[in-house]
Amino acid sequence: MNDQSPQAIPKLPAARGLAWVSGSWNLVRRQPLRLLLVSLFFQFFLGFSQAELIGLLVIVCLPVLSAGMLHAFFLVERGEKPMLTVLFLPFTARHSIGQLLLLGAVVMVLGLLVVSLVLAGQVVDLDPQILSRIEQGDLDALQLIDPQVMQSAVMAMAIGAAVSGSITYFAVPLIWFKKLGMGRSVVMGLKALGRNWKPLLMIGILLAILAVPIVLLFGSFYLSALDGGTASSWLAFLLLLLGPIFQLLLFGTQYMAFRDIFGLDEVATKGGNKVTGQLVA
Repeated sequence: MNDQSPQAIPKLPAARGLAWVSGSWNLVRRQPLRLLLVSLFFQFFLGFSQAELIGLLVIVCLPVLSAGMLHAFFLVERGEKPMLTVLFLPFTARHSIGQLLLLGAVVMVLGLLVVSLVLAGQVVDLDPQILSRIEQGDLDALQLIDPQVMQSAVMAMAIGAAVSGSITYFAVPLIWFKKLGMGRSVVMGLKALGRNWKPLLMIGILLAILAVPIVLLFGSFYLSALDGGTASSWLAFLLLLLGPIFQLLLFGTQYMAFRDIFGLDEVATKGGNKVTGQLVA
């Protein structure tokens, strides 16, 4: 399986997208509490991305943490119970850690480049005091920003996220499960995205529909926070619960799609260079 060429990548029908989403949910239902705990810690570390130097380190490490999330689903599918340490398992894998960190660095640079090109200097004109208040979590400061700048910023982040997600979607599991190099993983991953755009589009549509309640709750939470209302506490609790669950669905569908397209027989039968046994130790 490690010698699988881009020409060997199967082209699956759109209906497979529905199977990947339902399969993801079935895996979550097998170990909901353990997976939820892993997801919460993933979001906890993701929160440090807002910090300055630490934030850059967290962004570079995102592929490593993502590999840990995918491995949690691999263990659940095998009937095992993933522990919290599965999230940090890839940091101990000498055969993959360097390639995952390199992927994170490349994606970070590309993301910053895309955001810079889209914004094209619009943020430079912002008052430094307003930027400082936003960095400190002052939601009222957002109302002082030109709506056009806000629209451009949202568009820039969306495009950057789309580019980063496309590069890492299959590259991360290819590096982790198949032990491929970063360059080859990116090429094969993009090839798989192109050949299977129909089921992946189906995933996007289904997850977008499922995300509507979360977006509405976030909007209510944001408006409540601006108005100083009392409803923000229970809304925050719902977001704290629904956010990680939705995140699990995202990683679960990514795992199911990768397993369906590239296969995991070698990892399951031969231990995949001991990636299955490190968690127990």
